[in-house]
Amino acid sequence: MATIRILLFLTPFAFGASVLGLGQDISWDLRNYHYYNPFAFLFDRLDHDVAVAHVATYYNPLLYIPFYHAVTRLPPKTVGFLLGFLPGLNAWLLYAITRRAIEPADSAKARWFCLALTAGAMLGMIHLAEIGTSFGDTVVSLPVLGAVFLLVRFRERLGGPLAGGAPVALAAGVLAGSACGVKLPFAIYCVGLCTALFAFPWPFRRRFTLAFLFGIGVLLGIAATGGFWLLAMWRRFENPVFPYFNEWFRSPWGAEGSYRDERFIPRGPAMWLLFPFWFNVEPTRVGEVGFRDLRFPLLYVLLVAAMIVEVRRLLRGANAAAGEEPPSSGLAGFFVTFLLVSFLLWMKLFSVYRYAVVCEYLTPLTIYFLLARLLRRPRRIKAAALAAVAFLVLTLDPGHWGRRPWTEDYFDIALPPLAAERQAIVLVTGHDPVGYLIPSFPPEARFLRIQGFVTGPSPKLNETDRRMMRAVAEHQGPLLLLYRIYEEWHALHALEFYGLALDRESCQGFVPGIEPQPEHPFFLCRVTRRATP
Repeated sequence: MATIRILLFLTPFAFGASVLGLGQDISWDLRNYHYYNPFAFLFDRLDHDVAVAHVATYYNPLLYIPFYHAVTRLPPKTVGFLLGFLPGLNAWLLYAITRRAIEPADSAKARWFCLALTAGAMLGMIHLAEIGTSFGDTVVSLPVLGAVFLLVRFRERLGGPLAGGAPVALAAGVLAGSACGVKLPFAIYCVGLCTALFAFPWPFRRRFTLAFLFGIGVLLGIAATGGFWLLAMWRRFENPVFPYFNEWFRSPWGAEGSYRDERFIPRGPAMWLLFPFWFNVEPTRVGEVGFRDLRFPLLYVLLVAAMIVEVRRLLRGANAAAGEEPPSSGLAGFFVTFLLVSFLLWMKLFSVYRYAVVCEYLTPLTIYFLLARLLRRPRRIKAAALAAVAFLVLTLDPGHWGRRPWTEDYFDIALPPLAAERQAIVLVTGHDPVGYLIPSFPPEARFLRIQGFVTGPSPKLNETDRRMMRAVAEHQGPLLLLYRIYEEWHALHALEFYGLALDRESCQGFVPGIEPQPEHPFFLCRVTRRATP
């Protein structure tokens, strides 16, 4: 229908325009590495600066290079519009997936129903909270949903002659792998899709072959978008995912540990079993912001109910009658398996809510399939699915990572006069993000984070520590210190470890406009070397 096509066409523009009213993103990650990492890559500062963005210093910069160019070339509002428009493209893929998954979906009512499910998918916590931000989760989701579309659209070809199905599985794997290459947490969807192929009703040998081809595609996709970075990390640090999993790679440039942020991973059997409910009551269990989105608790309840009903039917032999199969039953197992495996891996590895974005997008469609197992009659199924979508939208509270009114400059940085020292080494301490400041300093200035989440005074030095200590000892130019006022203790402790002292009279304070806490200024100070006894 023309009306549906127009609405779908306008959806990305609507999300882009909404950002202009919401305001500009001021999230922690933006100020830490979203702007700095592409800058460091493009201007060959990977060996010039050290660990300034904590662990994120070593993330693949490919995803953020377009963002860097946009910020440096376009007005802030234009950047914001693009950051809303691009995630809005997910609606096109979600509608296409839904139309192909729900059969028959050729009538006008069926198309409007598919559009309603798509709206429910787009009106989720992650999508709405990330609108206008540079996190990228709702952009990297596009190739993953593209892979889902290929597997759903050409499922008959997958089940036919291998010559026709093999290219589909391979192409889907390349799409999913390309997402993983730029953002490693999206590996959960590669595993989820590979496993979901086994849910199709084909002979095991065919399913195994397609899953194998899909896996080959994943490796090709990872190589295409992340291979250059994995190789660079291996050559520099002897660990392709440095500094993560360094208990296995044992790179001398970091400590022997995983470096993973495990604070959100559920603890104990009760939390594991009830996690979708738990993090809606206590949202800081899966992130830094408050929110409410009941799609995963509802999906959990329906999944348990569907399992109970299926067990009862099997015991009664009810499934012997082919006529009792619900609509699109062949795809129900695919979507349920994909979401279940992906979600369990998400819980085990991260439990950072943002990374569950593809699961969020596909929840309304999966709810429909579960309702189909419970209700059987098409009218009741659709009515219940529409009621579920309405319930989810009405109870939603997406939250956000911080915004500010739009200005003429994306960061509003006014550095103090001391920043003009061209041959300075700037020592960074504390845990607040400072990466976005570095492009505003003279290009010759070198930044070393001598204390933070990755580096810091420690009796057991690694090569990164030694490298910074040598750089400070050999430097003949000015030494400066950059720190946040409420993290002065960290600064003084780190300086003492390096044999340096703070020159308080030289300190100059400043607060960039993007900072969410203007009452707590940054300080840029000179430091002096302590006299050796």
